[in-house]
Formats: sequence, C-alpha cells, structure tokens
Amino acid sequence: MEKTITSKEIYKGRVVKLDYDEVELDDGTRSIREVIKHNGGAAIALKTKEGHYMMVKQYRYAQKSDLFEVCAGKLNYLEDPDDAIKREVEEELGYTLTNLKSLGYIIPTCGYSSEKIYLYYGEAKDYVGTHFDKDERIESYTFSLSEIEAMIKSGEITDAKTICIFYRLKLEGLLDAR
Repeated sequence: MEKTITSKEIYKGRVVKLDYDEVELDDGTRSIREVIKHNGGAAIALKTKEGHYMMVKQYRYAQKSDLFEVCAGKLNYLEDPDDAIKREVEEELGYTLTNLKSLGYIIPTCGYSSEKIYLYYGEAKDYVGTHFDKDERIESYTFSLSEIEAMIKSGEITDAKTICIFYRLKLEGLLDAR
C-alpha cells in the first residue's frame, strides 16, 4: 500500500482534475504519482425491439477520429450511474429504457486515472426524441451482433468500453445471434 505524503491539485478543468502526489512505498521509498480525477461514466449496450444494438458515431478530439461506440456519458458529481445511463440514452438515442441490467464496471486506465465506467444492458422502450448537449455531434446506428463482432475483429470498433461491454454480455449469456 502506498501512503500519500502530499497532494496538490495542479489542474481543474470541466471534465478532469490533475493531482500531483508524493507517496511513500512500503519500504520507505518516495515517489511521485500524477492522477487524473474523473467522475466516471456509464455505458450501455441498448438492444432494439428487432434484436439489434444501437451505437453512436462521433468525432473524438483526443483521437482525431470518428469512433463507433455504445451510448455512454460522464457522471455528474455524485450522480448514480443508473440515473446517468437513463439520461444518456434519452439524450443521445432518444429512447426510454426497460430491462436495465448492471454489468459491473471497468477501469479503463488504472495507472493514472480514477475513472470507472459502469456497464449496462438495456432494451429500447419508447422513442421520445434526442436532445444532445450543445457541443455534441452524434449519429446513431443499429447493428446486428454479427456486424458488431466483425467490426471489432476488423478494427473498425476500437473503443475499449464498447469491446468490454460486448464481452461482458457474452459472459452473462445475454447475447443472441439475431
């Protein structure tokens, strides 16, 4: 276990904070840890009534590329992940949810970030219309499971949370070949 000696917030932005910490290891050695603090997120594999999965495509500035992903979004400070995913599905895909099931969470970058992404399975219920954040440009798509698997295999889908969520669905026995 590492003991925090000092901690200094060196950056506070809209999405992340950056802390610069001095720590002491079990043997007395001192070291520095830079930690990105993030409220976390929630992501969902949303299944349509036809048995396909809804995905979004959006430009990701940090990657300088358009990416296919499951619907996801940031948690507000102290927001319950269940509430966050319901909000995000309505905002980005325009649906209410039914049969929501938690699939646990993933830690996308354990070496330098506190972020956890909570994973869900759900089914689209009623269409109520999208209402994107003012800085979002999102397109929605539906794909069969076999199309998603082919996109992951070919490298067309590279987003970690998307790959993880479909693996978790497989482990939970929630996938069918439709």
